[in-house]
Amino acid sequence: MRATLALTLLLGCLSGILAQQANIDTSVSKDLVTGCLKENGVTPQDLADLQTGKVKAEDAKDNVKCSAQCILVKSGFMDSTGKLLTDKIKSHYANTSFKDLIERDLGRCSAIKGANACDTAFKILACFQQST
Repeated sequence: MRATLALTLLLGCLSGILAQQANIDTSVSKDLVTGCLKENGVTPQDLADLQTGKVKAEDAKDNVKCSAQCILVKSGFMDSTGKLLTDKIKSHYANTSFKDLIERDLGRCSAIKGANACDTAFKILACFQQST
């Protein structure tokens, strides 16, 4: 799930920023990620600024944060209010090699709350990335 959330975290490209992992979960499709980026008006420059460190994760624009929420919601891992669906995540990864890692990271990150649902999603994904 860390791979999913981290990817989910932000998108195909953002996953490069907040989730530099090669083994990305296929449950988060490129189309879903691209759709959420487009839906929220995230530009290639927004992603490049995060990748290069020109913009720090804590200073990410709201549209970037809302892309993270969009991906988590459409993946079925978060509800629209920003509540992480931990049971669903655990179930999804129950029979994978990520199971222990996901449970550990859910314990560390699932209670994080942001200013709104978008901020919460972004902060949770950033938390998952910190454990890589």
